[in-house]
Amino acid sequence: MLRRTKVYLRGAYGPGNLGDDVLLLCMIKLLKRQFKSNDISISINDVTAAKYIDKDVNWVPLNAPVFSDVAILGGGGQFFSFFSTSVKKTERSDLKSWLMKKYQQGYTFFDLLIGFILRKVLGIGYKSKKLATFCIGVGPFENGRDDEYIRALKVFEKADFISVRDSKSKIQVSEMCGKIPAQFVDITLNRELWYDKKQDFLKQKSLNSKPVVGIVIRDWSLNDSGCRVINELLEFDKLNPNYDCVYISFYKKYDKKIIDRLKGKKVLIWEPKEDTVNSFLTKMKQSCDVIISSRAHGVLLSTMVYIPTIAVEIEQKIKVVHQMMPTSTKLVKGDSLDLLANNVELCLNYDDDYIKRVDNDLQKSSIVAKASIVKLEEWLRNVK
Repeated sequence: MLRRTKVYLRGAYGPGNLGDDVLLLCMIKLLKRQFKSNDISISINDVTAAKYIDKDVNWVPLNAPVFSDVAILGGGGQFFSFFSTSVKKTERSDLKSWLMKKYQQGYTFFDLLIGFILRKVLGIGYKSKKLATFCIGVGPFENGRDDEYIRALKVFEKADFISVRDSKSKIQVSEMCGKIPAQFVDITLNRELWYDKKQDFLKQKSLNSKPVVGIVIRDWSLNDSGCRVINELLEFDKLNPNYDCVYISFYKKYDKKIIDRLKGKKVLIWEPKEDTVNSFLTKMKQSCDVIISSRAHGVLLSTMVYIPTIAVEIEQKIKVVHQMMPTSTKLVKGDSLDLLANNVELCLNYDDDYIKRVDNDLQKSSIVAKASIVKLEEWLRNVK
């Protein structure tokens, strides 16, 4: 049976990754302004775990073939490849195990067969009358014109509407295909799409008697320099005994190895079946006086609930999100982690001006985020 739908949303979505889950909540809210829930199909890597996000839309396995009137690629970093010399690739399982896993994720034999044919013929596993990318991140491509680069190029050549979230992505796309995309920001900066107004984060205070630093962990295996940064962050508590530390996982499934290494330490884990986005951020607000994050949405979400935040530049998009909140976040390069402790002290001594800086940064960025939404909605009205 063919999977047909009016609008098909595809992206780097969880479920179970807090940043991706917030992006997905934003996108569902936007699409429901113009489409009925049963006309919306969303690809995700595990449909059995997606029901907690929204029970009304159609969830389809990530690589199942979908035929739609409109396809939208959204959800953060979409196309990139990193150069690595020592990170080992996961070995492929045998065919029987692979098929069993696909079946458990919601695929049918027809999905696998038609998807394979579409990828061979079109270069992508779905077919739509119109194609858009929305506020995505693109690059870097450290391995040159590899498979990931070619996949991205095919999408941009076919796309009828292209928007990206930063200037580097804009340059990357224009150099690849000659098209000039619209440049905006990460849509989570339009806080009204996910922020629960009942949760007054300004009134919430840390409950700690001793300064507590929250470190958003990340199981990074894309390049060697990033691995070194992560290992150093995991030793922050030993090197800085003046602070208590809480290690925070935004993505339990992929952070498992690191979580296992943190036995005996305080760990706060995003469990979407137990918490809402706002209740989890409340736990962070009450537990931490400062946040250190090498995750993009670890920087953005923490800052938007008024937790002083230090961004660790493990990849280019971390600098990008710092630039979206430039006066209310601090940036430390991955090879300058000796500066972290000094920056923590600066954050602990913030005064009331910090709240003003967050609000001013957010006001400027949210104007751009809202403009991106208006642009997409105009395009959708014209192609419906």
